[in-house]
Amino acid sequence: MHVTSIDKYMLEPGIVTEWSVDPGVVSQSAVPPSYNQLFHLDTARTHGIGRSVWMAAAFDLPGRLDKEALELALVHFIRRHDTLQTGFDVTSDALMRVDLDPALASVVASDPVPTSSPDELRDHLRRRFTEACDPLTFPAYLFATIERDDHYTVVSAFDHTLVDGYSLVIALGELRQIYQKLLSHSVSRGITAAELTEGLGAPGSFLRYCELEAETPATELGDPRVREWARFYERCGGTAPSFPLDLGVEAGKPAPQGADVRPLLGTADAERFEEICFDSGGSLFTGTLTAMGLAVQSINGTSRMPLQFPLHIRQDPQWANALGWLTTSAPLTVEVTPDGDFQSSLAHTHASFRTALTLKGVTMAQVRESLGDAYRRTRTDVFMVSYIDYRRLPGTDDHDELNAHHISNVTVADDAQFWISRTGRGLALRSRFPETPTARRAVTDFLERLREIMLNICENGVAPIAELTTQLHLEGTPVI
Repeated sequence: MHVTSIDKYMLEPGIVTEWSVDPGVVSQSAVPPSYNQLFHLDTARTHGIGRSVWMAAAFDLPGRLDKEALELALVHFIRRHDTLQTGFDVTSDALMRVDLDPALASVVASDPVPTSSPDELRDHLRRRFTEACDPLTFPAYLFATIERDDHYTVVSAFDHTLVDGYSLVIALGELRQIYQKLLSHSVSRGITAAELTEGLGAPGSFLRYCELEAETPATELGDPRVREWARFYERCGGTAPSFPLDLGVEAGKPAPQGADVRPLLGTADAERFEEICFDSGGSLFTGTLTAMGLAVQSINGTSRMPLQFPLHIRQDPQWANALGWLTTSAPLTVEVTPDGDFQSSLAHTHASFRTALTLKGVTMAQVRESLGDAYRRTRTDVFMVSYIDYRRLPGTDDHDELNAHHISNVTVADDAQFWISRTGRGLALRSRFPETPTARRAVTDFLERLREIMLNICENGVAPIAELTTQLHLEGTPVI
C-alpha cells in the first residue's frame, strides 16, 4: 500500500464514472457518535463543508470494467458494513445520527467523464471526493472508476467518520474479492450472499462499538491510567502536544495544508535499522521516533518531544473485519540525551511506549471527562505520529501488483502530523503541516535530517550518532 495525499496522486487518465449511493428511506438513530466521530464533527462545524479529512483506497485491475458486476459488488459491500449505512445530520447546535435501510439502498452510476491528463484526473477526483465525502453530508462516501483500453482503477473514498487507515485495507480486499467472484459467474450473477463473503469473516458492527463506548462508565481521576494522561497533558501545558518546531501559524487558526510524501529507507536499510533497534532494546517504530527526536535536537536543541500515537483496538475478534474508526490514542514522550546518544535515547522512548501500552482499556472520552478543566483544546490538530506495517495486515501480499494506494485529502492544518508506513519496498513517511514558508522550511529541514540520521545509523551502527547529531547542531545545516 502506497500512502500518499491527493495532491501527489498522479494516475494515468481515462474515463471517470462515479458510483454514488441512493440511500432510499432515511431514519433517525439513537446510536451516539463515538468520541472520534464527535471530535471530527466538531472540527467540521468550525471549518464548514469542503475541508473534509477524507481518505480513499485505490487499486488497478487488468482488462475491461464489468459495470454490472461492480454495481452488484458495491451494493453487497454497503449491505455488509453498517458504517456505510450511517451518517449525521449536523447543525450549528445539534447533531443526530441517521441511517439508511440497506435493503432499499442502491448504487447509481454517473455519466462518464473523459480526462486527458494526470493533473485533470487528480483535480477531478479531489473536487468530487471533497464535495461528497464530508461529515456534514450523507452518505459521506463515493466510489469512482477510471477506465482505459487495457486496465482500470477502482477508488473507494470515505469521510474519516466512517473509516480509519486499517479499514482501507479491509475495504480494498473485500470489494475486490466480491467483485471478482461476481466476474466469475454468468451475467445472471447467480451467486448467494454467503458465497460472496465466504472467507471474509464476520464483518463486525461499528455501530455496536459506538454503543459500547457510550455505555462505558466514567473513570475516576485516581485511576492510574488517567493519572498518566493527566501528567502527560500537564507537562504539555494543559493541552495536547505540539510539534516542537516553529510552523508559523497561530494555534487554533489553521492555514492551508502542506503535504510531503517521501521514502525514508529502502528494504535493506529498513531491515538493518530494525535490527539495530531490536539489538538496542527498542523497535523500528520507537527507533524512528527517537531519530525524529534527534533531528529536532539537531535543529533547535530541544531534547524532549511529547506526541500522541494512534492504536487500533481490533485485538477483539468482533472488530477484526469491521469498517469503522476503530482507534484510540496513546501518549508518548521522546527524551533525547544531551549527547545525542541513540541507544540511551531509544531506551527512554521505548520505555515511554511500553507505558503507553498499559493505558489500553481507558477511552479518550473517559480521559477527557475525568480531566475536566485540567485539559483544554487549543489547536484543531494534535501532533501525532502513526505507524502501520502493511506487510503484517491480511491481504496485502499483492498490493504492488494492484498498484494499491491509500490517498488522503489535503485541507487545512495548524500542527504537524506524520504517518510512517512499512511495506516490502521499505519505510516511507507522509507528512501533514501548515503550508506557511516557516513550516515548509522547518519540516523540510526536519525530514532531511531525519533521513540522514537513520541512514547513518544503518551504515555506521549506533556509536557515531552522538558525533553526527552534535555536528548537525553546530553547523545548523543538513548533512547530505
